[in-house]
Amino acid sequence: MRSRGFTLIELMIVIAIIGILAAVAVPQYAQYTKRAKFSEVKMAVRPIKVIVDLCYQQYSGHDACNTTVDDPSVLGQVQTSHLENAASAALVDSVTLTGTTFPIITATAATNSDGFSGETYILTGQPTGTATVNRTVADWVESGTGCDNGWC
Repeated sequence: MRSRGFTLIELMIVIAIIGILAAVAVPQYAQYTKRAKFSEVKMAVRPIKVIVDLCYQQYSGHDACNTTVDDPSVLGQVQTSHLENAASAALVDSVTLTGTTFPIITATAATNSDGFSGETYILTGQPTGTATVNRTVADWVESGTGCDNGWC
């Protein structure tokens, strides 16, 4: 008479293989979910980036496009309300616009929210040319602690 079923060694081998696969998959999944959630922080800067791009085109790359204006009658530039709206996302703590020669947009992730601890996402505009006339933003460079973690 033959016995049916698995031996103890076969079961232990299967459990060991599952354990190894889980040890590899869980950290990758955690990294994937953080990258997906950090995309909300990245998306918060998109409207500001568009306004700065349009301001550079409309005003020939004037340095005033790198700052925030509180006067709603000034068209084409980033208003304080634009930054407040961008920072209203659940995973975003703040969005700022700075820079003297070129625009720098910084978004900070909310602390203790879905595993974030105030990571930053920084977009730095690289204008064409050095003169303030007929200058446009040629490219945007991503940086910040969120990019250092591999979420960009």
